[in-house]
Amino acid sequence: MDTDKDLWELLVAHGIDYDTPFRSIWVEGLEVEEVARRLGADPSSARACGWREIVTGSYTEHGDGVIWIGPQAPGWVQVIQLDGYDAWRWRSWVELTRDGGRLLYLGWPLYELEGVEDLEYVVNGEVMTTLVVGDPEERDGTDPDALDAYLDGLAFQGDTAAAEVTSALRLIGRVTGRELDQAWLNGPHTRYVIPASAREEGDDHDV
Repeated sequence: MDTDKDLWELLVAHGIDYDTPFRSIWVEGLEVEEVARRLGADPSSARACGWREIVTGSYTEHGDGVIWIGPQAPGWVQVIQLDGYDAWRWRSWVELTRDGGRLLYLGWPLYELEGVEDLEYVVNGEVMTTLVVGDPEERDGTDPDALDAYLDGLAFQGDTAAAEVTSALRLIGRVTGRELDQAWLNGPHTRYVIPASAREEGDDHDV
């Protein structure tokens, strides 16, 4: 029986649920400004704001991306993407980890069609582990067992998707040293706009 759903309920309390496209990455070894730069954000668009304010501000061109970035734990930065798919691109993951850093991805762009996507663990531009949320025995990557030390007691094969999302977030927290929490979601972080023009012509998400 699965009752461990608190992190899912935390997301829901902040307006993030199955009906809301959610894409988040956790990046090691870079400052907020450098993460934004490598994602193609316009530095002049930086604005400190809370999550409930993030939908305000000026981004008018169709296809612009909106990201919200803040320090998450010592040495780690978290990004939540509101509009666009820049945090969901293989090319971005390579760029963000090219100097030996690590990155974790969790999201559900189209939950009603595809459910929660695979949890991805990228090191120095290489996918070390792809872990299927809901079936942790189904894995891929150059080192499918790289996250084994963080799996103990997690209900990836839970009774509900909510419990599985909580387990995925808990695993990420074990890697970074801090779980996603109310203090982080309630805190002020930096919103950036990624202009559609910053992407290469014809570029699409490539994960």
